[in-house]
Amino acid sequence: MKFLVLTTLFPNAAMPSHGVFVENRLQAFLDDYDAEIRVIAPVPWFPFKNDALGQYAKFARVPLREERNGVHVYHPRYFLPPKIGMNYAPTALARCFTKAIKEVTADGWDFDFVDAHYFYPDGVAAVEIAQSLDKPVIVTARGTDINLIPDYPRPRKKILRAARKADAIVTVAAALKDQMISLGVDRPKIHVLRNGVDLDKFHPVDREAAREKLGLTNHPKGAPVIASVGHLIERKGHDLVMSAIKNIPGATLLIAGDGAERKALAAKAVTENLVDRVRFLGAVDHSELRNVYSAADMLVLASSREGWPNVLLEAMACGAPCVATPVWGSSEVIRAPEAGRLSTARTPEAIEAAIRDLWSNLPPRSDTREYAEQHSWQTTIDGMAHLFENFVEKSEANRATTTQAFSLDAEKQKPRLIVTIDTEEQFDWSSFDFRHHLVNDTADVDKFQQRCAVENIKPLYFLTYPLLADEAVARYYGGLLREDAADAGLHLHQWMTPPGDFSGEFYSFQTNLPRYAYREKLRELAFKFSDALGQRAIAHRAGRYGIAKADYDLLAEAGIKYDFSPSAGFDFSDRGGPDFSGFSNKPFILSRDDWRIAVTPVCGARAIPRTGAFFDQEKSEPGFSARPAKTPFLISMRLSPEGARLSDMKALTRRLHKSGTPVMSFTFHSTSLTAGATDYTESKDDVESFLNRSFEFLNWFRNDFGGEIISLNQLARLYDDAVTKKPT
Repeated sequence: MKFLVLTTLFPNAAMPSHGVFVENRLQAFLDDYDAEIRVIAPVPWFPFKNDALGQYAKFARVPLREERNGVHVYHPRYFLPPKIGMNYAPTALARCFTKAIKEVTADGWDFDFVDAHYFYPDGVAAVEIAQSLDKPVIVTARGTDINLIPDYPRPRKKILRAARKADAIVTVAAALKDQMISLGVDRPKIHVLRNGVDLDKFHPVDREAAREKLGLTNHPKGAPVIASVGHLIERKGHDLVMSAIKNIPGATLLIAGDGAERKALAAKAVTENLVDRVRFLGAVDHSELRNVYSAADMLVLASSREGWPNVLLEAMACGAPCVATPVWGSSEVIRAPEAGRLSTARTPEAIEAAIRDLWSNLPPRSDTREYAEQHSWQTTIDGMAHLFENFVEKSEANRATTTQAFSLDAEKQKPRLIVTIDTEEQFDWSSFDFRHHLVNDTADVDKFQQRCAVENIKPLYFLTYPLLADEAVARYYGGLLREDAADAGLHLHQWMTPPGDFSGEFYSFQTNLPRYAYREKLRELAFKFSDALGQRAIAHRAGRYGIAKADYDLLAEAGIKYDFSPSAGFDFSDRGGPDFSGFSNKPFILSRDDWRIAVTPVCGARAIPRTGAFFDQEKSEPGFSARPAKTPFLISMRLSPEGARLSDMKALTRRLHKSGTPVMSFTFHSTSLTAGATDYTESKDDVESFLNRSFEFLNWFRNDFGGEIISLNQLARLYDDAVTKKPT
C-alpha cells in the first residue's frame, strides 16, 4: 500500500506541534500496517525569518524537505495574497500540489490514492488534483473546516463540490458528520473515525516530580491546579478559564501554548489580580505535555468550536479529568463521570460551576486513565485500513486496465444505431427503496416489440432483478430470445438486487458501491439471468449512469463482453454520481490479459436550450480520460424519445455523425411504455405519441439519413473485426 498525504496541517522542524494530530494518526497506522507514505505539507511563502514578524516568520524557517519518523515530508511554498487569500487558497494549493507531486514521484515512486486532511482549502485542492491523476481520494474533516468556513458562500460551494467528488470522507466526530449532512453531503460517504490517544506517549508521571518541575511545590493544599492547553487564540477561550478560576480560592491555572492572544491574556491577569495564580508556560513540546497533565488536577477546555479535541483524551490518559464547554466533539469525549464534566454554557460562571462540581467529586486518576484506554488508535486505524484497502484494490485494477480506441472509420461507413431499452420495475425515484416497487405487465412492452418486428428491428433489453424474478415476465423475454426477436442483458438496480441493503440515492449510482458488494450483486444478477432465461448475459448497462473504470474487471467476472453504461454529455456529480459531461460518444475497449469489454456509451451531448444546437463531445479521446466539460448554461440530452422532440433527435444524430460516432445508441426506459409510470407518458395518448415519435425517428434514420439499425450480434461482429485492425 502506497499513499500520498496532502495537507497544510503537519508538524515540521520549525513548528513541531502544528497539525500534530495528523502525524499521530499516520504514525499509529504505520505502527500496525505496512504502507509507504509520503507527505506534501505546503506552507505559505514568506521572505523573512525575523521573529519580530510573527507567525509568518516561522513559515520562512520551515525546511523544504525533511524526514519525520521515517516518512519523507515535503514543504513546498505557495503564495497566499492578502485579503483575497480565503477564496484564492484552493487554486494556490492545487498549483503547489501539482508541482510538488512531480518532485515527489521523480524517482519513480507511485501511489495508490490521496489522503487529504482539512476540507478547505486542502481538501478542495486535493480532490481536484486526485481527479486529474485518476487516483482515489479520501478527505478528513477536522473542525473549523466544516463548522465555521462553510458560513462563507464561496468556500461552502467549493467544499460541497469536493465532498461530492471525493471517494470517501472521514470526520473525527459524529457532530461533524451531522453538520456535513446538513450541508447536503451524502450520509453513506461519511465515516466517523475519531482521533485516538497515544497511550505510550501520554501516561501518568509522578505528580510531585511534575509539580516540582513546574514550580508548584508550594501550591496550597485543598486548591486545584488547572491546565488550559492550546493555541492562544480567542476560539480556545483561555480568557474564560481565567475568569472562571477568579472566585475559586487558591486555584492555579497553567496555560500551555503560544499565539496572538498572549499579550491580551497577560494584561487580563494583571487587571484581574491573577498574576500570581496564572502561569504562562509558552509553547510546550507535544511529548512534554504529559508533565503538565500529570501536575494538574484537571484540564479545562473552553473552546467555542472543536472537531475532536485531542487534548481531552491526552489529559485523561495522564489521569487528569476534564471540564469542557458543550461544543461539537467535546460532548462525544466526555461521556462518563470519570472523564469529567461538560459545562452548561460557554460562560465563566458555567465553567466555574463545572470546575467546582468536578473538584468536589474528583474520580480516582486510575479510573480516568482507564476511560482514556477505551479510546486508543486501534479502532480508528482499523477503520482507515478498511477504507484504504478498497482504494488500493481500485487503484491496482485501474492501472491494470488498458483503454484502446476502435478502428472504425465512420465517414466511410453507413451510420449505425442500436436500439436499447432499460427494462425495469416501476419504483420511487426519490427513495430508491427495494420495499416499494411494481413489476408492470409485459403487454405494454409487447406493443413496442411488435412494431420492432414489423420494422425488422431487434432491440436489446437490459433486465433488472425484479423482472427476472417474476415468472411471467421472465417467460416473456425468454420467448423473445428463443425466437431471435430480441437480445437481453443485465441492468443492475443495486437497491433491488440482493445481497445487502444499499438503498438511497447515493448507492443508486453504481460507481458508489463498495467493490465487495458490487461483485456479489453482479454475480447474483448474472445467475438470476441465466436461471430465468437459459443463457448467460454478455451485455450490461449500469442501473444508474455508468461504472468506474476500475470496476470493469467485476463485469468481466460476471461474463460481460459488451457494456453500454457511460452517459456521454451528462454530469451527475451534484447528486453524488459520476461526471460524464466531457465524455466521448465513440466506443472503446477496456482490457487486461484475460478479458476484453467493448464499451458503447449512451449517446448524448450538451446543447443550447431551445435551439437544437448541440456541442461536439469529441474534445477528449474515447474512454475514461475525458475531463469534465464546464458549460454551465447548456442542457444535456440523450438520443432518446423521453422528453425530446423529433427535431431534437434528428439534430443530435447529425451532430453525432458529424463528430465521427460510428455506432449510436437509441435508448429509453421500459416504464415509459406504461401510462402514468413516468413523467414522459402520463396518459395512453402520451404512450401512443411516444411510440409514434420513436418509430418516426427510427424510420427517418434508416430511410432518409441512410443509416443501418443493427443488433447486438451485428455490433459484436463489427467490434471483433475492428479489434484485429491497428487502433486509431
